[in-house]
Parts: sequence; C-alpha cells; structure tokens
Amino acid sequence: MPGGVKGAYYHDPYPLTMARGDGCYLYDVDGRRFVDFNNHHTAQILGHNHPAVREAIEEQISKGVVLSAPTGAETVLAEEMCRRVPSLERIRFCNSGTEATLHAIRLARGFSKRTKIAKFEGGYHGSHDLVEVSVAPSLDQAGPADAPNSVSTAGGVSPATAEEVLVLPYDNEDAVERLISEHRKELACVIFDPRAGILSQRASFVQFVRALTRSNDILLIFDEIVGFRAGPGGLQEKYGIQPDLTTYGKIIGGGFPVGAFGGRADLMNLFDTSGGPTGFFQSGTFSGHPVAMAAGLATLKQLTPEVFQKLDVLGDRLRSGIGRVFDEKDIHAQAVGTGSLFSIHFTDEEMTNYRSFAGSNKEEARRLFLKLLNAGQYLSPGLIMCACSAAMDETHIDDLVTAVGECMSDNGV
Repeated sequence: MPGGVKGAYYHDPYPLTMARGDGCYLYDVDGRRFVDFNNHHTAQILGHNHPAVREAIEEQISKGVVLSAPTGAETVLAEEMCRRVPSLERIRFCNSGTEATLHAIRLARGFSKRTKIAKFEGGYHGSHDLVEVSVAPSLDQAGPADAPNSVSTAGGVSPATAEEVLVLPYDNEDAVERLISEHRKELACVIFDPRAGILSQRASFVQFVRALTRSNDILLIFDEIVGFRAGPGGLQEKYGIQPDLTTYGKIIGGGFPVGAFGGRADLMNLFDTSGGPTGFFQSGTFSGHPVAMAAGLATLKQLTPEVFQKLDVLGDRLRSGIGRVFDEKDIHAQAVGTGSLFSIHFTDEEMTNYRSFAGSNKEEARRLFLKLLNAGQYLSPGLIMCACSAAMDETHIDDLVTAVGECMSDNGV
C-alpha cells in the first residue's frame, strides 16, 4: 500500500495504528490511550462504540448483511433525513461523499443542459475530476484574489477539466456577483462547501450566494458532508437557506461508508425510471447498504436538539480556551470553526477565505500535532477540521486546552 492505507491517515514520522475505540477514546496497538478529537474525519459524532448504534448494527446483521433487494432500512433513513431538512423533497443514497457530489453535479448538468460548474477556491468536494480543481492551489498559481485561476490539483485529471470550472472567492460578494454574471449562461450549478471547521462563513454571504444563483437561474448544490453535524437541519438551517440540491456523507452512515444527495422533487424525480427511461441513472452494488442505513438512523436518533446544544457549548469552550492560551503566550495563532468543529491555524490574519489559511505556518501546526500526540490528544494531522464528539464533556475540552498551553511552552517536539 504505497503511502499507507490512505492519504488522510498518513503523517510523519510514525503514523499510528489503532487497536480499538470506545467513547471519546482511541487505543493504539502499543496500548496508549488518546482523546479523539479527529472523530474519523468528523464522522464519529457520537464517539466510538455507542450502544444504540451497536444494537442497530447487530440487529441488521442478524437479518443479513446485504440481501439483493430493498430492506426498508433505507426508506426509514430517507424519511428521517427529509423530515429534518425542508429542502430535501427526495433523496438517494450512495457510498461516499465523492459519489454524492459526482451525481449531484451530473444531475445539475443534465437538467440545465449546461456543462460548466462553479466552485469556491479551497472548497473540497471529493476526488472526481470536476471538483479536484483549486482545492489547494499554490499561491503562485492561484491568480488574482478576486478572480482565481482554475487550477487542477490532482495528477491525472483531464487537461480540459479546469476549463469547465469557474473558481469563486469566499467572502467577496462583489467578485462572486461579477464572475457569475459573466458566466451565467454557461453555468449548470454552483457547488458550495461552507468550510465548516475551517472557516466560519457569514450568514449574509451564504444567503447572498443563494439569492444570486436563484436570480441567475443557476442551481445551488450545498455540500453538507461535514456541515450536517452542525444541527438537526445542518448548516442550511443555521444560515436560513434552501438549496436546490444537497450532498451528505459521514455522520449519516454511523461510521460506515455512505453518501447521499437530494433536494427538489422535480430534479430528483429524474431518477425515477418506473415510467420509462429518463436519461438519468444512479446505482451501485452497495448503495443504500442496510448496515450503513441502520447505523446512520440510530446515530441521527441520538442527535437531539439537546445533544447539538451540548456540542455547540463544547466547541465554543474549546475555541475560546485555545484562543486564550495563544493570547496569553503572544502566539500568532487561532482556533476557528463552527459548532463542534474546529481547526488551529498559525497565523494572525483574519480567516475569511482560502488564502487566509493557505498562508499559515504549516510547520508549526505539524509540531503542535506531534506534541499533542505525546500528550495523549489525537487531532487531525495539520490540525485541520478537528471535532468534538457527544461522548466528551467539559473536562476533555479543558484537558486539551491545558495540553495546548503546555505544548506551546515546550520548545521540543
């Protein structure tokens, strides 16, 4: 396995191998315990081994793992998702967030009869060609801040791909309006990653993008693959918008591979071929996997408004505590994020767009990550997009804040 199991697991100098997880703790194969602020890339919102999720998994497995037919589990989860999110009139399940954005974009292009899409600079929507553009471009290639270049950021992407993607800057209404107006007749959709855990978007900016796409007859795809952990209705509920399509993953599978996309009935009904071919199709051997559906439903049932409120309180306490440590030690760094999500960036520049965090000190972040590992705190490598889980309480938050302070007082790794 060149590069390890997958890129997101790897970190220098010695990637850890975990043996088990329980609650908010991970235990590696050497027997060390870590408080888990990685949450498996934010997917384990309840923590590990939650009894309700385990019970649902075991019950489904006792009936069969996959049965070559619908089982009803996917229907119940679909109903729960549509109940929570007003913009979801119809929904379909797939196997990953990458698949979700791929099918949502394909639907938008087929429906609109336009081929070009727009995405925001620094936005991540998975690993298919159209969205592997300007995810993390080097600043010397990125172009003007108010009219970013379209830069393919993965080897092997078709050379023509970048020409099909209009790149927009975050947090700049004037530039976004100008760029969309110039290309509105070519654009099938704008896909918007609200950067939960990395940047805190202004509600007014999100609402502006929604109004602008609607007035220009362009579909808005809202990527809630991470953001759905922000509340019962996700970030779109917090921002007060209704996109045309939304993509999901992570927490809706309860720890199993999952993806979903849905939205307006007139769009999603194009996948209904019961009356004959529509020209649209989406399937997959493991789409709507019964075990993932059961685990996802059990997870959502645990995510009551009270649990989301608890997660918000923990996230606020964590970010303010770490910010206080940096202020007291006069360190040019900050903790930013939304709800239970957070990232730590070594820069004093206000975090408003991709270029804000692209210019931060990555080496200092790497050093702090390693120091925190030695202190029993497991965050994401690079300290990007970390998360609190519902299995935590204030003592876990305060222990991490204390550990950050002690690590920043220690000059060694």
